[in-house]
Amino acid sequence: MKGLKCTTSNCELNNQGHCEAGIINVAYNGVCKTKIRKRFDTIDNEYKKLEIAGEFDFEENDDVLIQCDATNCTYNSDHVCTSNIVNIKDCIARTKCVTKRNK
Repeated sequence: MKGLKCTTSNCELNNQGHCEAGIINVAYNGVCKTKIRKRFDTIDNEYKKLEIAGEFDFEENDDVLIQCDATNCTYNSDHVCTSNIVNIKDCIARTKCVTKRNK
């Protein structure tokens, strides 16, 4: 799948909205289990990275496989996500798949 957008700000695998993991694991509750906590650079350097990030284009995204344990999600087909576009982002307590739709 190329339609993955990750907007988490504290994951080592997130490179300007593109996930560099080849396989992403999403838990039953939508939490991204692949996330690796990022060691931040200085605040100035973090802002510079955001400023030079281009507009997000799904066509430029690498192919990734999303393994999903959210058995109550309409996009889960035998533990594989079938949605064309998936958005993973920081939520209040955890990083989650916000594309998840309950059956």
